[in-house]
Order: sequence, then C-alpha cells, then structure tokens
Amino acid sequence: MPKHRYCKLTNAIERIEKDIGTILIKKQSSRYFEGIVLMYSLIENIHRWLVFLKVVWDKCNRTLPAREFESLKKYCNQQDFYSALNLALATNLIKHSLFRKIDEIRRERNDMIHQCYIFTHRRNGHVLRAKLKRIVNIADELFVVFNNLVQETGADDSYDIFKMRRSKQMLI
Repeated sequence: MPKHRYCKLTNAIERIEKDIGTILIKKQSSRYFEGIVLMYSLIENIHRWLVFLKVVWDKCNRTLPAREFESLKKYCNQQDFYSALNLALATNLIKHSLFRKIDEIRRERNDMIHQCYIFTHRRNGHVLRAKLKRIVNIADELFVVFNNLVQETGADDSYDIFKMRRSKQMLI
C-alpha cells in the first residue's frame, strides 16, 4: 500500500479526534448524534484495518507475494463489522473483554442506525453525551491495540505517521 494511503488514514483519525474533542469540550449537544455516528464508523474501520495488519503480520515468517497480499487486503476489507470483530478475537488481536465492549457497540450501532427514526433519545443531549463519551473510551482502548500492534510489527520505525499519540482531550 502506498505511503500516501497511510497518511490519509492518520489524517482522517486526527480530524475525527479533533471534531469529537470540539463537540465534547464545547458541549455542542446538537452535534452529539453526529459524533456518535462518526465514532461508530471510526471504530469499525480501524478495527477492520487492524485485522488486516494482524493477518499479514502473522504471515511474516515468509515473503508475501503481491497477489496474496492483495487477496488478504480484499478479504479483510470485505468483512462486515461482526466478522472482523470475531476474526480479531480468533487471532488474539483483542482480549475477550474488549471484544464484548466492541460487540455491544456494534449491536447498539446497528439498532441506532437501522432504527434512527424511532431512536427515543435523539434529542436528549445528556443521554447522547454519555453515549458519545462511552464510545470514545472504547475507541481509546482500541487505539492501545493499534499502538501495540504497530510497535510489534515495527511499522512505527518504518512510518512515523503510525505513532498515534492519543490525547485525553476527547475524554472531557
């Protein structure tokens, strides 16, 4: 994968972090729902990327032909959230406690997005803020996995952009 693709991933993560931090710090209740949906998307996409990196890393005892690498990338990108989550557990990428938290988020996301028009708390800023903060905390746990895997694979030595320094600004 070209280096510019990695930069786009990192830049997107940083923009999301900044947006969520702004929403929480400024208590922009009209944007809580937007923040929740954004965090659901971030968790799912980072999770899918982590599964891909873990699968490739587990095969690093040999050189991967370009076709195999591309097949693995395609396979991981085609996984739905449920499948990617179970692959992460099966490959020891995440612990069962984090698996349960992310699975709860996944189910919650499905219910919220698929039934958005009947979501009873859609205008309740207090409930939405609490939900957004909870999702941010789970994302922070996933970024610990991200940092550990990047360090284990040595990608942080190869690509400076992988050094994710999560600020606690979002947790306010």
